[in-house]
Amino acid sequence: MLEAIKNRELGIMEILSISINLLIKNFRPIMVVVIMLFFPISILNAMILDKLSTSTAIVMNLIESGEAFENFSAHSSVFLDFFENHALQMAVLLFLEPIGVISVAKITKNYINNEPIHVKDAIGEALNCLWKVIITGIPCCLLIFAATLFFIIPGIYLGVIWTFYIYAIGLKEIKGWKALEYSRKLTQGKFWKTLLFLIVISFVTAGWDWIISNVCLLLPEHIGTDILYFTLTYISGSFAFIAMTVLFMNREVVLLGNRYMPTEYATEDASNEDKN
Repeated sequence: MLEAIKNRELGIMEILSISINLLIKNFRPIMVVVIMLFFPISILNAMILDKLSTSTAIVMNLIESGEAFENFSAHSSVFLDFFENHALQMAVLLFLEPIGVISVAKITKNYINNEPIHVKDAIGEALNCLWKVIITGIPCCLLIFAATLFFIIPGIYLGVIWTFYIYAIGLKEIKGWKALEYSRKLTQGKFWKTLLFLIVISFVTAGWDWIISNVCLLLPEHIGTDILYFTLTYISGSFAFIAMTVLFMNREVVLLGNRYMPTEYATEDASNEDKN
């Protein structure tokens, strides 16, 4: 089944099927990534969200009462706290979460290539990509934001063609504009297919997250519940990271002509032969 990655363009359902298979076969190392990386990130997310909810409520009350405009200097600390919490949230999204994404991507690619990587090595290599993630993520985010301010369509366009930049950093060890350009090449002539895939994978993970949120609603309101929710969503999110890795590798073959030797692929047939 995984042999198809190097032979032809895969359809959405094929990628989803392969990704489920990969998630099952690599569930243990992915859970280690969740515990070692995404769990601490979940704690940060919960703490930031708690502060952000408080500061947002205060800001909204000031705006509704008109005090925010009448005496802005007196409430400047409140607005500063509000923007600082938003900045922290964006930093987690742009700089910390990609480290976990790269870890999952490395585990996935190495398994496909029949070159299993120890999860600690995958995490270590991902952490070494932090600077590359920062110097690439900042201009990427700013350009998408600036494009969206003028008209939402350019922002969507940039978001789609640069959707692979994190995988380019982690799996190709490139950074900055080269990572963005590499991502663009992987969407060239495949913009609408890429957009459709992103929508489908978003609906799939959103469905899982909806189930998780409903389960968490049965638990008492507490920061611990929020941490549990974020952690569980990262488990479901790992499926999306795997699917994006499969698509990334398949696009390399289809659009860039990258070829892998048959012995590099861990197919089910080969596994069965080894067992026999």
